[in-house]
Parts: sequence; structure tokens; C-alpha cells
Amino acid sequence: MKSIIRNFFVEEDLKNLLGWMGIHYKKALKNRIMMSLISFFVCLFIGYYYNNFYLMIISVFVGIGVYKYQYFSTKKRRKKLIAIKRRMFPSFVKKLLILIRTNNIYNSLSKMIEYTDDPIKKYLIQLIEEIRVDKTITPFNNFSRNMEFIESYQVMTLLYTFSEHAMNKKHLISLESMISQLYDNEIEEVIETKKRLLWLYPNFTILTMLVMIFGMAIFMFISMFEEVKF
Repeated sequence: MKSIIRNFFVEEDLKNLLGWMGIHYKKALKNRIMMSLISFFVCLFIGYYYNNFYLMIISVFVGIGVYKYQYFSTKKRRKKLIAIKRRMFPSFVKKLLILIRTNNIYNSLSKMIEYTDDPIKKYLIQLIEEIRVDKTITPFNNFSRNMEFIESYQVMTLLYTFSEHAMNKKHLISLESMISQLYDNEIEEVIETKKRLLWLYPNFTILTMLVMIFGMAIFMFISMFEEVKF
């Protein structure tokens, strides 16, 4: 129980999340606390104005909810962006492989800028700038780190190998096979996600109806109880 409470309030990855978004940690934390306090005091004032003790108690949970919502929404945003990068990456590499057949790695990457969309585009520009001053594998690893999934490390390591050594047909076929597998996995994941959503929507509708019926039953019970008491 203690660990659950600690994990709820202690957000160890918050600083990294905000850094990933390019937001100053202390400034964001200050704004977050301010929004939470405003929500708390507004709810508390409404409870006090209507002399509603329960609403005043709820104001505490409202403040905590607003505080935590900003953290969870940031995590959700990052997760969504990683999913977008995973779906874009196979297409990005497929186009790159076409250019590699007639160009070296550096020229191929440079030409890919006009065929690449964000969020990968900004990381591609960063990769090209780093390669100009660093001929090691580090720029490729930095690009993979920005992709935030393990398969990108494997692909970028092979691309670095191609840039250092003559690319043969065997290596090219191996990379194309890896990308095709990654692309197929992404398609399967999208299909499974849609299946889960198709299952969720009717169940969510049923659940909503049950909540409404349960709420009406409680309201009718309270009304009958008050009439009997009267």
C-alpha cells in the first residue's frame, strides 16, 4: 500500500518527460501547483457558498486530480508520439534504401529531408549536422535514442556499417527484410488496436446505460425514503 501511494505522488520520470518536451522543470512545476490550488479553492468556495460539506471535501480530490492530470496527459502525449515514430520509421528507411542504391549514406540522408515529416524530420536534420563533425557511430545512436524503440538501434547500426564499409547486396537484403518485418508488425498492431476499440465501444455503451439506470434507481430510492420519513 505504501509503495502504491509513493508511486502515485512521486513522479520520478517527470523531469525527463518535461525535458523531452523542451519545458523548464521548475517553471512547469510552479504552473502546475498554481492550477491545482486554483481548482481546489474554487471548488472549496462553491462548497462553502452552498454550505455543502461534501463538496468541500471533494475539493481536495479535485486539486489532486488536476495536479495528476497534467502528469498523466504528458505521459500519454509521449506514448502517442512514440507510436507515431514507430509507424513512420519503416517508411522512412524504405525510402532511404532506395536512395542508398545510387548515393552514399550522407547524401541519402540529406536528400531524405524533403521526403520526411515531423517528428522524424527534426531528428534527421540533427543527425546530418552531427555527422558533419562526428564520423563515429554516436550520431546514429543519438538518432535511435530519439526514436525510442529498440529496432531503430539495429537499423541505424547497419546504416552506420554501410557508411564505413562498402555495402553489399547481402547486407541490403538483410536490412530490407528487417524493415519489412517491422512494417508488418506495425500493421498487425494497428489491426489489434482497432479490434480492441470495436470491442470496447459497445461495452462502454452498455456500461454507460447501466450507470444511468443505477443512478436513477438510487434517486428513486432516496425520493421514496424521504416521502416515508416525512
